[in-house]
Amino acid sequence: MQGTLVRELVRFEAHAGAHRPALRCGISVGVPMLVLLALGRFDLLGAATFGAFAAIYGRNLTVPARTGVQAVTGLGLVASVVVGLLAAHLPASPWLALLVLVAVAVAGTVGGEVVGWKPGGPLFFVFAAGAFAGAHPLGLSASLQVVAVAAGSAGFAVLVGSAGALLPGHVRRPAPLVAVPLREAVRREIVLEVLLACAVTAPLAVLLGVEHLYWALVAAVVPLSVPGSRARVTRGVMRIGGTLAGLAVAAVLLALHLPGWAIVVTAVVLQTGAELLVMRNYAVALLFITPLALVVGTTMHPADTATLLTDRLVATVVGVLVALAVLGLRGRARARRAGYPEV
Repeated sequence: MQGTLVRELVRFEAHAGAHRPALRCGISVGVPMLVLLALGRFDLLGAATFGAFAAIYGRNLTVPARTGVQAVTGLGLVASVVVGLLAAHLPASPWLALLVLVAVAVAGTVGGEVVGWKPGGPLFFVFAAGAFAGAHPLGLSASLQVVAVAAGSAGFAVLVGSAGALLPGHVRRPAPLVAVPLREAVRREIVLEVLLACAVTAPLAVLLGVEHLYWALVAAVVPLSVPGSRARVTRGVMRIGGTLAGLAVAAVLLALHLPGWAIVVTAVVLQTGAELLVMRNYAVALLFITPLALVVGTTMHPADTATLLTDRLVATVVGVLVALAVLGLRGRARARRAGYPEV
C-alpha cells in the first residue's frame, strides 16, 4: 500500500490536450479581472474569480455538452455566492453560517450526482459560499455588485467554453444533461460521507481556532471528490503535501506586495498552470492552486501573511484527516455488514 501511494504521488498522467482547457480557464479569469482593474474595482477581483470557476467544468466535453454543464455550474456558483452573502448576516456566528456551508456541500454533492459534472463534488461551491459567509456582511448595493460581477464572469466563462464550436473540424455531441429521477441519480453513500465529514470538520475547526473555517470544509470534501478508497487516500495525502509546498510559493508572492496589475497576471498564470497539471498530478497542481487562493483572497480580506499561511495549513490538515477518518469508519461499517449479514 505504501509503495503504491508513493508511485501515485510521483506519477504524471498523459497531457491529453490539457492546454485547451487551461487556455479557456486563463482567458475566463483574466479578462473579467482586467476589466475590473481598468474600472478601479480591485475589491471585486475575488467575485470575478468565483464566477470564472465555471470554466473548470466540462473540460473533456465538446459543445453543446460543455455549454450545458458550464451553464448549470455557473448558476450554481452564483447561487453559492448569494448564499454566502446572506449567511454573513446570520447571528450566532460562526455556527449558523457553518450550517449553511454544510448544506451547500450537500446540495453541491447532490447536484453533481444528478448532472454528472466533472470535476465531481461540491468543492468550488463551498469555496464560493464560504469566502463571503466568513467575511463582514455587505450592504445591499455592495452585495448586488458582487453578484453581478460573479454572474458576468460565469457567463463569460460559458461563452469562452462554447467558442470551440466555431473552430473547423469541431465535433458536436449531445449534451449529457438528461432528466433522471433524483432517487436513481444520487448515491446516498457519498451524500452521507460529505455530510458527516463537514459536520465533524466544522466544530473541530472552530475549537482549533481556524480563522478561515470554510477552508477546512473545502479540504474535507477534496478526498470525497474521487471514486475508490485508494484514490481517496491518495487525493487526501496529495492535498496536504501539495498545500504545504504551495504555501512556500504563496509566501514568496505575498512578500512581494504585488500591485493590482501584477496580481491579475499572477492569477492568470496560476489558474492556467493549475489546469495544465490538475489532471496529471494533483499534488503538483497545488503549487499553483494554493497561492492562487491566497493571493486573490487577500484582495478581498487582507491579513497577516504568517497567520494566513498557518491558518491554511491547519485548516487543510484538519479537513483532510476528518474526511479520511470518516471514510475509514464507513468502510469498516460496510465490511462488518458484509461479514455479518442480517438473518
